[in-house]
Amino acid sequence: MLIDTHCHLYLDRFHSDLDAVLDRAQAAGVGEIYLPAVDRASVDDTFRLADRTGGPDLRAMAGLHPSYVQDATDEDHRQLAELVRDDRVIAVGETGLDYYWTRDHVDAQRESLRRHARWAMETDKPIVIHNRDVKGSDECAQDILGLLREARQQHEGTLRGVFHCFSGPDWLAGEVLDLGFYLGLGGTLTFKNGGVPAAIADVPMERIVLETDAPYLAPTPNRGKRNEPAYVLLVAERMAELRGVAVEAIAEQTTANARDLFGRTDGTPST
Repeated sequence: MLIDTHCHLYLDRFHSDLDAVLDRAQAAGVGEIYLPAVDRASVDDTFRLADRTGGPDLRAMAGLHPSYVQDATDEDHRQLAELVRDDRVIAVGETGLDYYWTRDHVDAQRESLRRHARWAMETDKPIVIHNRDVKGSDECAQDILGLLREARQQHEGTLRGVFHCFSGPDWLAGEVLDLGFYLGLGGTLTFKNGGVPAAIADVPMERIVLETDAPYLAPTPNRGKRNEPAYVLLVAERMAELRGVAVEAIAEQTTANARDLFGRTDGTPST
């Protein structure tokens, strides 16, 4: 079985054919799909999807994407602080920093990441980290690492999680592992000259989970098209090629990793 640990199934691009998308995912061996929220309203969407029966198991998250912080109200933050404690929520996120689109709200992004890290530690749930910077800069990654370390110093509890859509820079993988975090790998692993295989060459399979980030970043040979959970199989196949093992071994290990990080299908947290 495969697990897609990061997929935005609630977005408009899935509304017309969601049932078919889930059927294709199940046919590809995807048994679980995890749904990161991006704002207050999308948390309700993840709950609605998680209530579906039949097909892959859908599981909810709660959080505020860094690109949405400028639109969030104090009431949104208050509600999110409560929603992350809901038993249906398996992780806090997605959160993090994004310096790619604009630098106008950097302070608000940093404060939001601090808040999410505290919630994750208070609830003993993993945190899902978004990290995107302009090409050639590592400021975003450096700031994220600093804020996560700051949270560990300031708050009681365990801080664990995943850097989703990991793409480097090359030095970052070691820092992520030192934090005790996992690396989430998706379609960029399959991109020619994308650099991801080299960036994760020394990462043990025990610290890798698979994802799609659908509808974004579809893997080769579907690059440029709408991504969907079934394509996590293409990521697993590329990983199997890189590591010289059977795709079944990749599926088994990454599924075990996802369950260790996010908890079991029945909602039991990892220990």
